[in-house]
Amino acid sequence: MSEAVFVSYVPTADDPMNEDRIVGEVFDQLANSRPEVGAILNTLVSTLSRLRRGTWVGSLMNRDPRTSMMVAADAGEPAMAEFVRQALAALSSPQAVRTTGLSGRVIESGQALLVPQASSEEFLGLLTPAAREWVGGHLPLPIDSIGVLIAPMRARGATVGTIALFERNAPGPLTQNDVEWVQAVADRAAVAIENAQLYEDAVKRLDWLSSLQSLTRAIAASSDLQFTLKVILDQVTSRLAVDAADVLLFDETDHTLYVVASAGFLSTSMPDYRLALDDGLPGRAITSRRVEMFNAVDPSVHAQRRSLFAREGFKAYGAVPLVVQGRPVGALELFHRSELDAYQEWLAFLDAIGSVAAIAIDNSRLNDRRQAPAGAIRGRVGLRAPDMTPTERKILGLLVEGQTNREISPQVHLSQNTVKFHVRQLLQKAGATNRTELARKATQEGWL
Repeated sequence: MSEAVFVSYVPTADDPMNEDRIVGEVFDQLANSRPEVGAILNTLVSTLSRLRRGTWVGSLMNRDPRTSMMVAADAGEPAMAEFVRQALAALSSPQAVRTTGLSGRVIESGQALLVPQASSEEFLGLLTPAAREWVGGHLPLPIDSIGVLIAPMRARGATVGTIALFERNAPGPLTQNDVEWVQAVADRAAVAIENAQLYEDAVKRLDWLSSLQSLTRAIAASSDLQFTLKVILDQVTSRLAVDAADVLLFDETDHTLYVVASAGFLSTSMPDYRLALDDGLPGRAITSRRVEMFNAVDPSVHAQRRSLFAREGFKAYGAVPLVVQGRPVGALELFHRSELDAYQEWLAFLDAIGSVAAIAIDNSRLNDRRQAPAGAIRGRVGLRAPDMTPTERKILGLLVEGQTNREISPQVHLSQNTVKFHVRQLLQKAGATNRTELARKATQEGWL
């Protein structure tokens, strides 16, 4: 096997480039690419694969440097590029590949890695155990020998990703000359990607600013708290790209938190949980007065909502304290079914939305106090619960969790037809037209 060598190369104006045509063509394509990070990375590998045989893989570190985005192209042997994509999907995700293995080594060292020519067994020995096991059993084409060249993409003194060439069954080994021209391409690509990232960030900041202005107008134009919170949650789920969100209100009478609005959940309605202020993650966020984010949620800290997390498949969780003039009014919660990349500007926008939500809640409560009779003490705002038998109350609780009549039946020891009868009775008592409306009313008005 040819020994793997890390090569430090910085091009200068005097260096001869034997691959001028390839470099020039790649530079032209990068200049004409859309100013989007993903588009530039795809343009890079697709152009290189047209001009030089082999499987090309581009890797770009995400804002969380523990993961990277990867793309692959091979114009001569598309099956190899598809193989790489399948490997990424099987081992992680093309958008969030762990920054480890050969690419991780190059990023860490900042130097190109050259393996001029190696056997299939020698190549597998360079991979991580997980990658070795998957690659060894799924290769679409035989490999007698393979050359490997991985160059760091460097911009303003920092390595932001890599370009990798895997040349299968080549007539000759990769050389130092290949390192030089690939490194030149990698550095130009890094500058183009960094400029695109700056452009995308600027557009996103303008979009977020417009979103905050829309929320402010919504508060000013409407005294309906439910409508305002719905607008806020729609902005949270769409602008921050999270799967679900809810708003918890703080009940001063018993120091608990309860759901008043939600969006993005698979269940028809959020169960009516009451969470103690001094227990769990939303309470921790309010007590600490800071945003709490977790990408690996411990079920024990969500004991009361363990079934919800399991049913919805949530992996990441965040809580924003809603505080006005030092007084807690609630919490804004985020839920996501994969890890969240909560970078600084993302968190700043989330915190700003939390401030808007806190003001909306406080304004609504001020209006309630003005309209309440003198001396009235308002705890939880809501309509009086209809008269329910113990059986109806239990069925309503299970219905709110999103369970069907068939699932409810064995838990209350009644037939499905009898459960259906009780549900009709509940619909009539609540003045609701369907199960979803009944669950929403029960949740929002605190009937359980």
